[in-house]
Amino acid sequence: MRILTILLTLAFLTGCNGQVSTVKDPNSDLEEGKLTFSVSGETASNWELEILFNQENAVIKEKYARGAGRKYIYDKTTNEILGLYDDVAIFGTAKDQYIIYHTPEELIKLTLSSNYGDTTITKTQEFKEILGYKCQKSIIAHGNQVTVEVWLTDKIKTGIIYPWTPLTFDKVALEYELKILGKTDRKYIIKSISDEPIESSEFEHVVPDDYYLVVPLSELSIDSMWSKSFEENTFKSFSYPYYGNGRESTIEYFRSELKNYIDKTENKSISIDFYINQDSSLSNIEVSINYSKKDKQSPEIKRVIESMPKWTPAKVKGKPVKSKVGIAI
Repeated sequence: MRILTILLTLAFLTGCNGQVSTVKDPNSDLEEGKLTFSVSGETASNWELEILFNQENAVIKEKYARGAGRKYIYDKTTNEILGLYDDVAIFGTAKDQYIIYHTPEELIKLTLSSNYGDTTITKTQEFKEILGYKCQKSIIAHGNQVTVEVWLTDKIKTGIIYPWTPLTFDKVALEYELKILGKTDRKYIIKSISDEPIESSEFEHVVPDDYYLVVPLSELSIDSMWSKSFEENTFKSFSYPYYGNGRESTIEYFRSELKNYIDKTENKSISIDFYINQDSSLSNIEVSINYSKKDKQSPEIKRVIESMPKWTPAKVKGKPVKSKVGIAI
């Protein structure tokens, strides 16, 4: 009898495709846990998606080919998202590791930047059970090019929306298939559902040393094309780097120290890129004049930047982080 009970339990917890759930009662709302999806398709071979969540936080981890990936850490109370990005070169060598802060609205807009036409959603009367959860099928059509079939449950409460994934709705899809012109671009299938409590450290906004904060060109640029798009940083979780007393004193320093190199009659375009490290030091200074790094004045401008007094580094949750600054003059 004991062996039979164990076998029945394993049959309940494990689906026919190796899917596993530790949830004892799929009829109750799941407000804390972990979801793991396998991802396949035309552009998503051997990808993985993992979601950790509780009532105050959520984390999305996307793993792509050759070690690339993204991690989004949602703080639901402040409505802020820390995005950690891993871009890799073609041979799998780490190429770029950087961070950007988003609001959920900005992230949704970024994810939906491709426009395939008007969107319609059709709720069907098809149902099926996936790992004990009763799921209802809906079909999303984006114009006549893209269709998405989703099997949705309202019993898993991640509390986040992330378009083009199983988190497209306020409900969660345990299966999600996106087709472009009839061909499967991405298909997500749930691998595991866990109701085990998530360690609070998983939700902390911690930036590894190898990552840097991206500073938008509009933040410190003199060129009006970029400066006119400046927006005050309203995020509570981080601050941009600056020299002196803040943004204005930083821009004024560049205007003053580089005035001899800014000759509008020559229509020169000057761009300066460099890193500000956690200890306030500068590194990897690059100067381009009219898109060339070989202009004779480039070393002179570089020396001006190298001679700058120390900056106040960027900070995330009060801790210094490396940042990359771009300045257009």
